[in-house]
Amino acid sequence: MYRFLMLVGLVLFLPGACALGYSVFQGPSSWMTDARTFWGTPISLFVFWIGLAHAGTLISAIFLALDIKLDRRTALIAELSTLASLVIAAVFPLVHLGIVENFYMVAPLLDVRGIFANIRSPLVWDFCCIAVYAALSLLFFATHLKARRNPTLEKYCKPMAWLLFPLVLWVHTVVSLDFATTFVPEWRGAFFPVYFITGAIFSGLALVNLLLCAEGYRVRLLERLQLICSWILCAIWAWEFMLKGSFCASAFIFAGLLPQLRMVAFIRESKWGRMAISASVLLGLFLERQFLVSPEFGSPAMASFGWVDWGMLAFSAGTFMLVFFGMLLLLKRFMEVDGSYFGEVDGRDIAEVEEAEHKDSPVRLGVEKTKKGFYVHPWSSEEYHVLRLPLLLGIAFALLFSLWVWGRMPFENVDLSLANVIPLFYPVVALVTAVALYARAYFVEKAFALHRIEKILAASVLVLAGTCAGAFYAGGASERGAARDVLSENPENRDLPVQTWNARCATCHGSDGKFNEKFVREFYPVPQKLDLLRLDSLGEDSLVNVILKGRVNMNAYEGRLTYSDALGLVRYMRSLAEKEVANDSAP
Repeated sequence: MYRFLMLVGLVLFLPGACALGYSVFQGPSSWMTDARTFWGTPISLFVFWIGLAHAGTLISAIFLALDIKLDRRTALIAELSTLASLVIAAVFPLVHLGIVENFYMVAPLLDVRGIFANIRSPLVWDFCCIAVYAALSLLFFATHLKARRNPTLEKYCKPMAWLLFPLVLWVHTVVSLDFATTFVPEWRGAFFPVYFITGAIFSGLALVNLLLCAEGYRVRLLERLQLICSWILCAIWAWEFMLKGSFCASAFIFAGLLPQLRMVAFIRESKWGRMAISASVLLGLFLERQFLVSPEFGSPAMASFGWVDWGMLAFSAGTFMLVFFGMLLLLKRFMEVDGSYFGEVDGRDIAEVEEAEHKDSPVRLGVEKTKKGFYVHPWSSEEYHVLRLPLLLGIAFALLFSLWVWGRMPFENVDLSLANVIPLFYPVVALVTAVALYARAYFVEKAFALHRIEKILAASVLVLAGTCAGAFYAGGASERGAARDVLSENPENRDLPVQTWNARCATCHGSDGKFNEKFVREFYPVPQKLDLLRLDSLGEDSLVNVILKGRVNMNAYEGRLTYSDALGLVRYMRSLAEKEVANDSAP
């Protein structure tokens, strides 16, 4: 079955990859974009897949942290779905970025040219949080996978679960700030973090339940949680409609109403009925993400959902099937264990575990025997002692990092406060803590017995991480590749400077030369102010040279603009600066 599903994934992946390549080459004009929000299909798919990526590890981590036992195969399938979804989610912000090779600019590191990421941008927070979440999810999955053959690793699973539990909530809260900090009325509101987290858990539960159903496997506890999430999300949708008049009917039908059919016994007890409900939830939440990212989705003013958009959707589905079922086939023998639950699992059975864990163990320091069983004091538990020193190291490093970032003030136009660094604080804590935790496990306790292939994989990961760090530090060249088209062959065209400015420059600098704040929040470094004093100090020749040769993150326009065209653009910039001075001096 796995090979058949991988073949289906390959059929979807190949045309999807062609559409993705075309979208990168052509840019935002190739996919459906909301002119009011500047976002489109890549961001919709990013938000959708990052939601799916959060629930898998969250399910496994929160159940483990709270001592609710989830059978091994369900937990590993949930964690593997997280890793496969993260791979797909990471692709679409790069497509949206346009200049793919500039992704290094979201890393909060000082590079060789002295450029530092705009730490106020939610995209910088996104990059750091999601990268840390991906790294810790991979470590958590590998630990869980190897713990069967190496029982020493068992005591590291729960500390990792406690690190991941808040990190999942933290990451999706930060992703929600991408929306809440903008100027779009539909996106502004303090309810967004709760809304996003609930939607992420709901979609992830639907994905995990769908994957389990495909294997003829069922966990009733996860089905109940999925139904509860549908109620919460319906309440949020109703409240948002009453408050703002914003409503996506298709999402409400597929992800709100149809899941209630689970309360019908005939549908609930049918494998195909359960699969249909989970698939309906995924469809409804994709439509809801599309409507959320593009509030004008479906209106006559917007372009239709074209072949590139369908191709991106096929690429994401095909890639998931290839990665997930390929890894499942590769790791199948490591995921099986005697005594695993198959068929149907009732939540009551897997929740009653605490007494069984301690009944054969002598009462020790920190464990109190009660009438109902045993109670472990949190400050004396084993996972606390394992986590204590690495966590202190993580907190200390995060404090030093925050102070270092706060002390760096490379921006003349942006005020940086310590509050802007807070979204990065816990991800830094979690990353350093995890590194210290596994360093202790490997070097002190000798808990890892790596085979040759595992050593090769570990070395490859370290080399890749080092290469990425070097790329981040080295940055990129000022020139951004050869031009494909000459913008104009008529340098005497007086409208050309205005057209060029609006088409190429206003995205960052604003149509009036005073920044496009919608975009500057997402871009780095922050553009220079084009005031009259600065323009006069640089001179026309210098500015023409910047336009033609490029500078820092600004593309070179040599070959697409003539010298006369660039000079006309410089003089148009000066007219905007003069207009601003006149407006300021007007009574």
